[in-house]
Amino acid sequence: MLQINRLKINIRTAELNFGFDHAFMQGINFIASDDNTCGKSSVIEGVYYALGFEEIIGGRGEKVLTSAYKNYIEYNEKTFNTLESEVYLEVYNRADTITLYRTAKMENRDSRLVTVYFGCLADVEAGSVDFDDMYVHMPNSATREKGFHTFLERYLGLELPYVNNYSDSESKLYLQLLFSSMFIEQKRGWADIFSGMPNLGIKEAKQRTVEYILNLDTIENEKKKISLADEKNDIEKSWNDIVQALAADSRSAQCVVTGFPNSPRILEEAVIAKVSIEYINRQELNLYISDLRNELSRLSSLKPKIVDNFDELQVELDETEKQINLISNKIIEARRKLSMEDASIKSLRDSLDTIKIDIANNKDAARLKNLGADIGSETMKGICPVCNQAIPDTLLPIDNELHIMSIDENIKHLVAQKEMLEFALNGHLEAKEELKNSISHLEGSLFTLRRLALSLRNDLYSVDEGLSESIVYKKLELNSKIQELEKFKNTVSSSLEKLIELSKRWKKYLDDKDKLPKEKFTLEDKKKLSSFENNFKNNLRTYGYKSVSNIDDISISRDTYLPVINNFDMKFDSSASDNIRAIWAFTMSLLQTSNTHLGNHPGILIFDEPDQHSIVIANMKAFFKGITGVAGWRQVIIGITIKDTDTRSAIESLDANSYNMIQIKEKVFTPIIEVPALNEEDDQS
Repeated sequence: MLQINRLKINIRTAELNFGFDHAFMQGINFIASDDNTCGKSSVIEGVYYALGFEEIIGGRGEKVLTSAYKNYIEYNEKTFNTLESEVYLEVYNRADTITLYRTAKMENRDSRLVTVYFGCLADVEAGSVDFDDMYVHMPNSATREKGFHTFLERYLGLELPYVNNYSDSESKLYLQLLFSSMFIEQKRGWADIFSGMPNLGIKEAKQRTVEYILNLDTIENEKKKISLADEKNDIEKSWNDIVQALAADSRSAQCVVTGFPNSPRILEEAVIAKVSIEYINRQELNLYISDLRNELSRLSSLKPKIVDNFDELQVELDETEKQINLISNKIIEARRKLSMEDASIKSLRDSLDTIKIDIANNKDAARLKNLGADIGSETMKGICPVCNQAIPDTLLPIDNELHIMSIDENIKHLVAQKEMLEFALNGHLEAKEELKNSISHLEGSLFTLRRLALSLRNDLYSVDEGLSESIVYKKLELNSKIQELEKFKNTVSSSLEKLIELSKRWKKYLDDKDKLPKEKFTLEDKKKLSSFENNFKNNLRTYGYKSVSNIDDISISRDTYLPVINNFDMKFDSSASDNIRAIWAFTMSLLQTSNTHLGNHPGILIFDEPDQHSIVIANMKAFFKGITGVAGWRQVIIGITIKDTDTRSAIESLDANSYNMIQIKEKVFTPIIEVPALNEEDDQS
């Protein structure tokens, strides 16, 4: 919830200081004048500006404000050039009072800097309030800790959803979009419903805004759809990776796998049972392996002769065992190096994470400093306020010529360190990959040598006669082939196990997808939209809408959430004055429905000159009375020109306790009379 307690605007010129300083109440607050050129809109712009919502007016920064903030101010037929201008806005969220401070024109302070004082404005003026500096209208202003709109969202108790944008990704439903449905400014706001909504790259921003204010389930359902789409893509990618990896292994093993599911599905026993493996000769793999074992057994049953080459076989065995020991030692050394690489990689990644945080923090500090945070504080500039000496930011004794880095230099240094660490990390990752490949190759060689040694021992010690060299190689080849094919069988089994796990996720995905509402709206959503539609039509009747003979022909579109007549935009059948009544009715209906159905409306409305196009005074009176009748939390600020006694009487017809009148007599910004401090003699006199 949001309530404005007090607004203070200071404009300084060479000759005089001008200002506006008034309190606001819950209920209706009128900023009224007899003339339309007294500056009421400038005051309302100050509210927008302090909240960082000036995009609703038409742009970012001080450039969208009236000339009084930037160039000059006119008073008593004299022009005064504006030197500095600033806005203080005290707000309340039903729990804490804070004061927002933002400058529009100040030499050493950027307009994108917002200072948040954690207390009321009176305490700020007394200088006894903690504060924090933040930034607005810069990248990450709505997501980073030092972003002002991140803070404001949290302060208002809102949890803005992430919605689709035009970059095919997600962005927050920005506060500016939300408040454009509540703040109706004079120049553009009365053209149409949501005419003040800025373009921030959000798809269907009007629909998403209404959905959030009314707290419809459609946003949550949309998020679930996006989440399910991500889950589907992840399962499909993982499934495809397994299929591709198995295809590569199949080529290496010279095998063909049939019946292997190539795309996600629910895997049952019947499906798994259809998976079969054939060797390249089209023979079933188990049969082929059986044939290989039979051949190996036949070769082993032969009686090789060793009379002629016993010594040579012994030498070969000795050499093989030496090679086995050598390669085993190489594997041990490679694994030790691999462990060291893993430790280095972990250390580098930890250092990188720390440096990235340091860079982000330093960039935020530099950003706030560049915006002009803590202007006037000598310590911020590294100068002692007492002796005007430079303050070193280290407690260690330093040489007089040692240079202490500035924030910008520190950022450059950290970025250079980050690049160096990333370069080192890539080098270690490449070295790790080379070691893994080397270990794999060495293990393969070790396996072959051990099998060879085993064969040599069998030949040497199990027979007495000479040995045919071809038999040894055949046995080795057969052993190697059998091992390779057995390994591939295990790979297929392992791949199937992975697919079974993915299949379980796929089944859950299909179940969750099936549980999504078949219709766009839940039963509760339908109740809220029906209530919203009824409130809108009742408001139209109350405000005297006459462009349609039967108001029941009007409805709220379930696609756009905007008013339509026979599926056409209602404004095409509305007169200029009735279009204003429609904006009143729609804006009020959002508040009424949200308050009734526990929506997310912050409970504040601003109407700048709602009496457009010569609205009948009876309708204006009904509009005012309708505001006082809204149940729940609400604060409404209305800038209005009291041209005649009818408008004044419409206001005075309200209960005196239900509204606050801020009467502007000549100009909204009037000279500030500085009260001189009393000296001791004056006090005694």
